[in-house]
Formats: sequence, structure tokens, C-alpha cells
Amino acid sequence: MMAHNAIHSAAGFAEQTGNTIQNLTALVVSRICHDLVSPLGAIGNGVELLQLSTQVQGPELSLVAESTESANARLRYYRIAFGMVSSGQSISRSEIVSILDALQPHQKHKVNWSCETELTRQQVKLVFLLLMCLETTIPWGGEIEVCTTQTSVQLVARSQRMRIEDNLWAALNDGGTIVDMTSAKIHFAVAGAEIAAQGCYVSFSERGTSFHIDLAIQ
Repeated sequence: MMAHNAIHSAAGFAEQTGNTIQNLTALVVSRICHDLVSPLGAIGNGVELLQLSTQVQGPELSLVAESTESANARLRYYRIAFGMVSSGQSISRSEIVSILDALQPHQKHKVNWSCETELTRQQVKLVFLLLMCLETTIPWGGEIEVCTTQTSVQLVARSQRMRIEDNLWAALNDGGTIVDMTSAKIHFAVAGAEIAAQGCYVSFSERGTSFHIDLAIQ
């Protein structure tokens, strides 16, 4: 009985202090991304200096440069998608586009950010997670467009070949619950949990060679 009460007391304390598993996980991601920014930046600067040297050239150096650029781009993306975001925190359109453009050379699909409405960082966090879900749906390449209306963010993925796993998409409206969880599915689980946390409503549908997501925003 004492152990049972202790578990409930710990759970209640976590809720009161905000130290929930979801928040702690986001804080860990933010810490990892923060600590990796400086060394990756230093590697990138070192590679640039080597590229300026006429004595050091070749495909090996180009491979290191491309890999460093890809790591930096993904780090910036993951910091928003999986990291801690405060309510009301803002993010500029130029920063969003910069992150997406940096990722472009390292992925098979193209993302067009056509949002005219300014979104909060918390909303962008969810949109970035949904973009990852769409990436899973068009693994052979395609195009994703993100735009806004007065009441929603709309994401449309277009591809001649899609892979849609209904159980993963169902998790978006089920708090992120997924049976047989793997690292390849984690973004669906996190997106579902984030939708529940933000109190959002998401609908999605397949329409021929396109897949549509409508995210209601307040």
C-alpha cells in the first residue's frame, strides 16, 4: 500500500511541476541539440577552411562537407520538432524556410512553405512532426505543400507512389498510442501526443495521388 501511494504521489508531483515524461523527453532532446550545435559548427568551419585551401581537395572532403551540412540541418529541425517549446514562443517565417531549405538537398521530397498566417513555435513544432509523418508516406519522393487558412494549417503530399499505414495515422487522434513501437514510428507517437497536449483536431484523407492533412488552429 505504501509503494502504491508513493507511485501516485510521484505522479501527482510530476503533473504539478510539469516534469511529465513528455516534457522531460523534450528537455533531453533540447539539451542534446544544444550541446551538439557548437561541435558541429566547428566541424563545418574547419571543412570550409580546408575547402579554401588549394592543397586539400577531393571527393572525400566533399562527402564530409555534405554530411556536416545534413547533420546541422537535421539538428535544427529536430530541435523544434522534438525539443521543448514554451507556450506563446514565436518563430519567424524566414527561420522556418531556412531550416527547410537546408534540409532540401538531403531528402527525396520537396517542401513548399506557403503559409501566410504567422504560426507560433508550438504550432510549427506540430507541423514539423506532421511533415515527418508525410515523409514516411512518400518515401520514394514527391512534393509537400504547407499553407494556412484563417482556421487551419493544411499539408498536402503529392506523389505517384505512396505508402499509407492506417494504424500509424490512427495514432494521431489516439494520443499517439501505437502497438509494437519502433524508432521508425516515433514521430507518429510524438505527433499524436502533441495533438492531445495542444487540444488540436486533425483530419486526414487520401485523394488519388495526394494525401491531405487539415490541422485546426485557434
